[in-house]
Amino acid sequence: MRKHSILTAALLALTTSSFAGGYLTNTNQSIYFLRYPARTASIGIDGVYYNPAGAAFYNEGFHFQFNWQNAKQHRDAVANYNNLFMANFENPSADGSRKFRGNVNVPIQPSLFALYNKGNWSFQAGFGFIGGGGACEFDDGVGMFEAMVGKNGLTALGDNFGGYALNSQVTGKSYYMGFTLAAARKLTDNLSVSFGLRGIYVTQNYTGSITDVKFRTKTGTIIDQTQNPALSDLVLDCKQTGFGVAPIIGIDYKAADWLNLAVKYEFNTRLSVKSTEHNNVAFNQLASNNPAFAGYLDGAKTDCDMPALLSIGAQFTPTEKLRIGVGYNRYFDVATTQWDKDRLGDTNELTFGVEYDVNDRFEVSAGLQRTIYDQTDSNVSDLAFSMTSFCYGFGVGYKVTDKVKVNAAYFQTIYSDYSTQTTTYSRTNRVIGVGVDIAF
Repeated sequence: MRKHSILTAALLALTTSSFAGGYLTNTNQSIYFLRYPARTASIGIDGVYYNPAGAAFYNEGFHFQFNWQNAKQHRDAVANYNNLFMANFENPSADGSRKFRGNVNVPIQPSLFALYNKGNWSFQAGFGFIGGGGACEFDDGVGMFEAMVGKNGLTALGDNFGGYALNSQVTGKSYYMGFTLAAARKLTDNLSVSFGLRGIYVTQNYTGSITDVKFRTKTGTIIDQTQNPALSDLVLDCKQTGFGVAPIIGIDYKAADWLNLAVKYEFNTRLSVKSTEHNNVAFNQLASNNPAFAGYLDGAKTDCDMPALLSIGAQFTPTEKLRIGVGYNRYFDVATTQWDKDRLGDTNELTFGVEYDVNDRFEVSAGLQRTIYDQTDSNVSDLAFSMTSFCYGFGVGYKVTDKVKVNAAYFQTIYSDYSTQTTTYSRTNRVIGVGVDIAF
């Protein structure tokens, strides 16, 4: 399966909501990023992810960084299908519209970076959730599923249609675990290059159901649909796993004492997940005859590439205590196997950060990020909607000793609403995090 229908892509994207970055990519890999998003040209331990070539210019010795983040997100879809929801006789809508909320909760999103610098060489390793990392739960289902049931009742009963009822819910869990190994070398006192490999192991779980479907005639007769093969209870219970590897290259150049430039390119990670299911018979019958759900049958394979990413950045140091960073990210979404130009264009992102050393031990920083999506309505559904956003973050760093530093930050995303013919989509999102750097 290469290019997929909107429902298949929707269930895929249900679990791969990124909190900072592209459609699938989580760029919030360290607490430094939360308070200083323009990390591409920064020199630090988290350069293992953001600037591996530049990490060669960091202090010699062993360095470790541990990060813990807590992320929460609400996804709201206010839908109106020609006032159809007013016909739900167990939960009628007063004005024909209904809000469906998806809750994303990531209690702990960890990441770990290790760095060893000796002479001109730098050896690096990292772990983090490159995509996903939590669960999205729609406790009351989604608008397009309820509308499907209501429309089926209207079609079946025609002029005798007096309403419908159902229970529905859907949950997706996703973990894109990234393991990185890399090496960098200083070619001169001002220039370094890097090469690395990242392996990504994907595990995803989808559970959902549409149950207790009932129709009512205009005379008030209730018609239980559980014995109707076309409308009997649908239960989805599917697990998908896959693995892929891609190279990462980087270059860092100290153009002047006050200016550092860096470029990093992550190649497209070819990923295909294979399904193992425990769906009920009715769902499998539906999936067997509907390409939109075929990816959730036993043994089915679904493409979910991690898009290639080009990052370009500069860091200015006008004074010894002040650092200012700017960056640009381009996600090559169209070049993946699951998307095409009919649905979206590549994603563009701008970052900015400023950091100031209050004294030898205490630093403060803040930054901004602007993510711009280029997509059509065909890429948007009740389960999957990514919107252009503006983010801000701020935080502090404190050196407890010369070998130990703690970091803390807050990161907030403000999304632009997106409207289609039937639905208006909105989101809220925030991330808090703490971390520690240790040197040996």
